[in-house]
Amino acid sequence: MKIKVYKFGGASVKDAKNIKNISNILQIYGNNNNILIVISAIDKTTNALEEVVKKYFLKKNIDYDLNKIKEKHFNINNDLFPNGHNIYYYINNLFFNIKQFFKENKSTNYNFVYDQIVSFGELISTKIISEYFNLIGIKNIWIDVRKYIITDSSYGEAKINWQKTFKYITILNSKKNILYITQGFIGGSDSNYTTTLGREGSDYTASIFSYCLNAESQTIWKDVPGILNADPRYFTNVSLLNKISYEEAIKLAYYGATVIHPKTLEPLLKKDIPLYIRSFINHEKTGTLVSNFTYLIKPSLPCYIVKNNQILLTFFKKKYYSFFSEQDISNILKYIAKYFLKIGLLHNSVVDLNICINDTYHINDIIKKLSLKYKIQILEKVSLYTVYHYTNNNCLEEFVKNKIIILSKITLETAQYIIKD
Repeated sequence: MKIKVYKFGGASVKDAKNIKNISNILQIYGNNNNILIVISAIDKTTNALEEVVKKYFLKKNIDYDLNKIKEKHFNINNDLFPNGHNIYYYINNLFFNIKQFFKENKSTNYNFVYDQIVSFGELISTKIISEYFNLIGIKNIWIDVRKYIITDSSYGEAKINWQKTFKYITILNSKKNILYITQGFIGGSDSNYTTTLGREGSDYTASIFSYCLNAESQTIWKDVPGILNADPRYFTNVSLLNKISYEEAIKLAYYGATVIHPKTLEPLLKKDIPLYIRSFINHEKTGTLVSNFTYLIKPSLPCYIVKNNQILLTFFKKKYYSFFSEQDISNILKYIAKYFLKIGLLHNSVVDLNICINDTYHINDIIKKLSLKYKIQILEKVSLYTVYHYTNNNCLEEFVKNKIIILSKITLETAQYIIKD
């Protein structure tokens, strides 16, 4: 029997109640056999650890923040484990290691420090869940993903060494009727340092395992019923997309649909592994199936995507109204790629180049490098609105009604707008 890969995100393990819910899902759908589970850090832990790293580089005290994170995990443990369980010792030791790293660290590379610290969120959450499952009789093997997913040293968004990764992961197929639990988002370099695969990379982790193990299927358990045509946080009367092709799902992910990480789908597509997006809240519902259908399944209704807290950078030549050449565009994109910035929209005219990104930390680095040659206009706190498969102009007009449009880009099937918040 082929292995199935399940991925649970931070919201699904945010407290003891939800962790117990995962055990119920496994007992109903998995029978605890031939399953590998990828788990994210407990809800908001990654954000909290990011703040710790930022404060460290600003030379601020981080003890209070670390204690709050530790307290949050201990509160969950108190609802799952008896006093004196080894999990308390394990977590204490991990937080000791964090403080020891900061004490001994000599590196000024932000991304390197980020990867070493933020990765602790997944190490803690998976250990808690593995120990709890063993406690209630769901036998499992906890594995350190850093020994299986091998990457280069591009800290912040490491690249997979597929040859080595495939070699190590396929070993897991030698055992049958096993439940594995491992971490999302992180990997390990050849130099034995922790790396990360990019923000929200846990879905990608699951796909790497699915690809290497020739998985029967992959299921991502979310707090939504599947892939919707719009984010219910911003829209009412949203509809579920029951089936969708890989190609269409990749486009939705690229435009910013938060249900699927953009890199998740490519490994699955290569091996024709079906992907299910299901709700861990209403797990009896079938959710959305993403597969390599023999015919292209497109959404039958417009898909609305909103990305907030974006930054619009507009580049001009320093000489007034000088033409913007292909070389100018290449120079700018080189720095965008260097800092692994994600472009949500790119639009150029003969005299300027507009790029919408969502990274704030590296903005000063970009400005410092490129302001020597270009005038740069920075507009922060904008939103990127995308309508994919718009049916008519009426749905576009309604989408941006009463909004201040700074820039728009409309093609035959996609419309994008930069909106002033």
